[in-house]
Amino acid sequence: MISFLSVIHNKHKSMQFSLLDQVTASIVFQMESVGVYHYNKLTYLTEYLFIKNFGKRLTNEKFIKLPHGPVISDYRKQITALYSKSIINVNIEELNKTRKLNDDLIQSKIEILKTENTANALPSEVMVNSFIQGVVERYGKYSVTELETIVYSTEPVIRYKESRFKKLIGGYVLDNECIRLKDHKNPVTDGRRIALEHLRKYPIINREQQIELQKEFLDLQQFRPVHES
Repeated sequence: MISFLSVIHNKHKSMQFSLLDQVTASIVFQMESVGVYHYNKLTYLTEYLFIKNFGKRLTNEKFIKLPHGPVISDYRKQITALYSKSIINVNIEELNKTRKLNDDLIQSKIEILKTENTANALPSEVMVNSFIQGVVERYGKYSVTELETIVYSTEPVIRYKESRFKKLIGGYVLDNECIRLKDHKNPVTDGRRIALEHLRKYPIINREQQIELQKEFLDLQQFRPVHES
């Protein structure tokens, strides 16, 4: 298990990056090498499962629907920016080659690699890092085909496919029509959200509680969208 407890002392570094960039850094840091296809799907699952478990958004990314599942709206630009800051390493020429949108599966062959600077962009909250770690441990092991099946079983993609505005290519998967935050707000998610907000306000206090929360968020039952009907 990767421990992120020391990350809270690097808050000034991670605050220089967007929340989406911090999720990227966490995924790459844990996996050390991750294909662009897996990166997109793991980021989507992180955002979706965060909504289910906290009743709020993490990055606010809406994700565009492509034939093989949701992708970050402008992931090439985002990855290129992180590459330019040496947070990750990637074959930038191969990444930015002009391709048809329905060739998104080819991205599975392009690897994003960890660097000595990746940790500088990690989220500063233990709860968030633990949550992303849980998603990666649960879903990072699946093949491209298996991961595609899993994301297509999630509520937002199912609703998108049933929408009268659906498209084979384009359209947002995580918008208000496909997932409503109010449907995922209850006493449990309210408690988690309050705990997270408290941790963000007071990041270096009560380390014992943070350790307990880290354990809890590695065992969230909501890490299983594959079980959804």
